[in-house]
Amino acid sequence: MLIRLWGVRGSVPTPPTTAQYRDKLRQVLKLSAGRSFESDSDADVFIESLDDSLKYLLGGNTTCIEVVANDTRLIFDMGSGIRELGNFLLKSADPLNEMHIFISHTHWDHIQGWPFFKPAYMPKYKMNFYSPHGNFEQRLTEQQEFKFFPVSLNFMASKKEYKEFPPETSLEINGIKIKNLELHHPGKSYGYRVEYQGKVFVFASDSEYNNFTTQKFQKFIDFFGKADIIVFDAQYSFDQEMQRVDWGHSSAFVGVDLAMQAEARTLILFHHEPDNDDFEIYSLFSKSVQYKNDNYPGHDLEIFLAREGQVFEI
Repeated sequence: MLIRLWGVRGSVPTPPTTAQYRDKLRQVLKLSAGRSFESDSDADVFIESLDDSLKYLLGGNTTCIEVVANDTRLIFDMGSGIRELGNFLLKSADPLNEMHIFISHTHWDHIQGWPFFKPAYMPKYKMNFYSPHGNFEQRLTEQQEFKFFPVSLNFMASKKEYKEFPPETSLEINGIKIKNLELHHPGKSYGYRVEYQGKVFVFASDSEYNNFTTQKFQKFIDFFGKADIIVFDAQYSFDQEMQRVDWGHSSAFVGVDLAMQAEARTLILFHHEPDNDDFEIYSLFSKSVQYKNDNYPGHDLEIFLAREGQVFEI
């Protein structure tokens, strides 16, 4: 399985500000003092030596993840990141014209990119939509009523099919098994578990894990069980999570605990808080790694911070 992250922010698109850019630039300039850059390659070597918080931008687009397996493209959510995915597909002349799109829920940050997804306007593409929310076509249509958007859903020329995928069931596409599970989020959100040739990818954005019975908590651990990768909603710090009960989001510390109990291999911290800049998010990431090392010494769980453009293979 090939996994690409196209949108990693939560709640609202968050482009970097000039002040944030200047802050990074200021720190890079300090580190470059006394160095000589005779060529682009010299500059590239220096850039690669920088800390990730200076080397990269986490990105400002909202949720969209692409998974490719067995010549089949799965897309999880259609936040503003799906626009970049569409541009990539057109520029690369990708041969896969059929897409299978899985929707966690229809809060704006998870569907707002769809009207800007260029392949959706082209007849050669086919879009298969899967959502445990039974009235997904109606929800998508309402987003593009003229009072909200100038182009209707019907104007988008791609072929569209809306598939039945009832809550807490599974289906198979070209040998790929996908299972959904209801998460704890206002308006209901659903996570997805993807299994192919012994590899497991779990997408579990927009969920909170509190006040559960042991039986329900075990249900999540089983859903995450032995996953090669879990993409996990870690929008808040642990303190913020305690202050925002029933807002429907979680923290990195909870993600570490769940991943360890589920015997997962890799945890990707995702759905970043829009009010946190890159430095604040990297700080939360460092604390989560320290939390894992302090509480689970010797365990080899890998933790990554979700960043637009990242690619993982399992």
